[in-house]
Amino acid sequence: MIVAADDWTQAIKLLRLMSLEMLELAQAGGWEEVTEWEVKRRALLEELFREAPPAELASALEDAARVALDSDAQLLELAREERDKLGDYLKSFGQNRRVRHAYQTF
Repeated sequence: MIVAADDWTQAIKLLRLMSLEMLELAQAGGWEEVTEWEVKRRALLEELFREAPPAELASALEDAARVALDSDAQLLELAREERDKLGDYLKSFGQNRRVRHAYQTF
């Protein structure tokens, strides 16, 4: 439970930083780390939205949530691209195996 305004401020900053770090990790191909960070960030989000923030920090929390959503949208696009690359690789792997089999049966 977040009680003091300083705790809220730190948690809000952490949400923003975690979201940006996850995007950077995804851009670098660190998908395992992204999933680890997502678990931690989800726990932080649950904590942040368990109760209303102090009035003076509501806009900072809204801004951090927008950063998280924007970063997640970019992260999802990167994940789709990675999934497509993996699908192409698996398809070519299967084709290579069929060609090799056909060659060996001649």
